[in-house]
Amino acid sequence: MDRRRFLALAAGSGVVAGAGCLDRIPGIGLDTSFELTGTELGVDDPPDVTVDGDTVVVRGTVEYASSECGTVELAHAAYETSQARLDLLVAAVDDSRWPMSCSDDLVETGYRIEATVRGDLRRVTVTEHHVFGDAYSTTADLTDW
Repeated sequence: MDRRRFLALAAGSGVVAGAGCLDRIPGIGLDTSFELTGTELGVDDPPDVTVDGDTVVVRGTVEYASSECGTVELAHAAYETSQARLDLLVAAVDDSRWPMSCSDDLVETGYRIEATVRGDLRRVTVTEHHVFGDAYSTTADLTDW
């Protein structure tokens, strides 16, 4: 077999092999919005999850270090269609470029996530990772609702 034909067959089989896996790619079938808000919940409270049809609203509060160099981000959002599961991870992050210029304080910031799932939804898990390794999690099993 010549090289060009081999490469064409290899490329074509990769497309065919991956065609059924698009639902496993994070973000497919999922739209999310994330915003920082005031602190409505305590820093030790687990995330609050509300589900209305295909829309999930999450509120919470995360503690992070340095009001000058830290923040809170939606670090991971994935919808797994085969299990009808939505997984969200909110984390305290360090966005400093020069660590010597950061303040030495602790900050609590609220957040709000709105996620719309295109497909069935049986389980929602939200985990918060705080600055010193504290983690709080909520799992909503929608088969019980």
